[in-house]
Amino acid sequence: MPWFEAWGLGWRRGAWGLGAWGLAAVLLTGLPSGCRRPAVIAADTLVLAVEKPPKTLDPRVGNDAVSARLHQIIFDTLVNKDERLDIVPDLASEFDVSPDARVFTFRLRPGARFHDGRPLTSADVKYTFETLCAQDFNSPKKGDFALVEQIEAPDERTVVFRCRAPNLPMLGSLVAVGIVPQGTTPDEAAQKPIGTGPFKVVAYRENNDIWLEANPDYFKGAPKLKQLRIRFIPDATTRELELRKGTVQLAINADLAYSTSQALGKTRGLKLVQAKGTNIAYLGLNCDDPRLADVRVRRALALAIDRETIIRTVFRGMARPAAGPLPPEQWAYPDDLPPPRYDPDEARRLLAEAGYGPERPLRLELKTSAAELPRQVAAVLQEQLKQVGVALSLRSFEFQTFLQDTIAGNFQMFYLINVGGNQSVDFLSYFYESSRIPTKEKGYSEGANRGRYRSPQVDAWLRAAAATTDKAEQRRLYGLAQKQVVADAAQIFLWHPHNVAVARESVQGVELELSGSYAFLRKVWIAAP
Repeated sequence: MPWFEAWGLGWRRGAWGLGAWGLAAVLLTGLPSGCRRPAVIAADTLVLAVEKPPKTLDPRVGNDAVSARLHQIIFDTLVNKDERLDIVPDLASEFDVSPDARVFTFRLRPGARFHDGRPLTSADVKYTFETLCAQDFNSPKKGDFALVEQIEAPDERTVVFRCRAPNLPMLGSLVAVGIVPQGTTPDEAAQKPIGTGPFKVVAYRENNDIWLEANPDYFKGAPKLKQLRIRFIPDATTRELELRKGTVQLAINADLAYSTSQALGKTRGLKLVQAKGTNIAYLGLNCDDPRLADVRVRRALALAIDRETIIRTVFRGMARPAAGPLPPEQWAYPDDLPPPRYDPDEARRLLAEAGYGPERPLRLELKTSAAELPRQVAAVLQEQLKQVGVALSLRSFEFQTFLQDTIAGNFQMFYLINVGGNQSVDFLSYFYESSRIPTKEKGYSEGANRGRYRSPQVDAWLRAAAATTDKAEQRRLYGLAQKQVVADAAQIFLWHPHNVAVARESVQGVELELSGSYAFLRKVWIAAP
């Protein structure tokens, strides 16, 4: 990914002077490696650690967790989600949906400006989505807008999306796409993006950090911080040490072991902040695999997992069991969805019915990323499945290799946490409609049905839900689809991890949102010592 190379060494594209930001960089970089004193951090600067660099800062493309978090503070979207995870206006001050759910009209709020001072207009919105949907533009989000036939900008404050078929789930998809200025090239969006959000990008040191500066003209109010430095620290032990030293002041959902987060919260000068979360941890199952194509096998695997024990031991209680793909707070979550069951005896019975037992054990492979937490979870799952006669081999990979394997269908089982996607009902179509199985021919852009799950009935329910604006009927249809997905064990839903932050005691305003969004950083400040 092409980004700026390094402070003081010249940029890959363009040339910037060191100036005040260079001085800040020297102060924040700290003392030489042989010196043990803590680095000096400016009083109005927050240093935040994340576990890896973003895939890209282009909001039309990046869909990994780190990219999505950064998009939330650099860009704004037409619509967003409220505390009940319902769709509400954001850059749009209001919006209307036609009775047939094919025409969506948005009125832009006045006063929103890009970081370079340009006012936001409908031409920028039109450009953002037309480029995303262009045939030669490679984006995993493209499938979300496949039904969009035309985008119109009749005046500077009005945008109209016309769809070839009912397309109500598109509203949820809009939440994931920040608006870029008209004429922005892919290289510009990836190297030095310009948004309307609370923080603007100043510089990026590849595989090291990104520097953000407060947007004083932000239409929702300027951030309390002046500067935000986000450091990419792939090694969990290093993240822990940096928090203890004070060279990092905040880490949010940063792939630290829960036992580590708990210990850090009891360390002098640090605090632990946690809140319920909506992210969903699950086991992906390849329904095209000869063994996993049998629904009895998939159901047996689901019944063999003792979620409560894993939550208590690995997560130290900082998670809640998941019964289905959506969180209970989501308006379309069905009230009659049965809770997850742990029944090893029934699991053994189903496996025997499918032809597996002591004479013919079921052998499967589980893939994870190389991060500590997934490997901990995988080890416990391996032991639990062993108790019902399943021989589970484990393989871990660097994250990008692991993710590419899941997208391409190169797996039997995988463990993953979906970040943010399941807060909107369009998640259900994106993950479970048979038309959303990603293919190499289309650059894996169709959707995230990586398990190759196919159910004509689920397809029909999801299409019908997308075709009506009757919310009660939508809730009924989405509920039927969720219950069928659970009954078919299309995936094995495990738990919703809590949102967890470790912060210096001086960092104030850390109020974690249910969604896990970074948007709250606009209200964070650092108290005087």
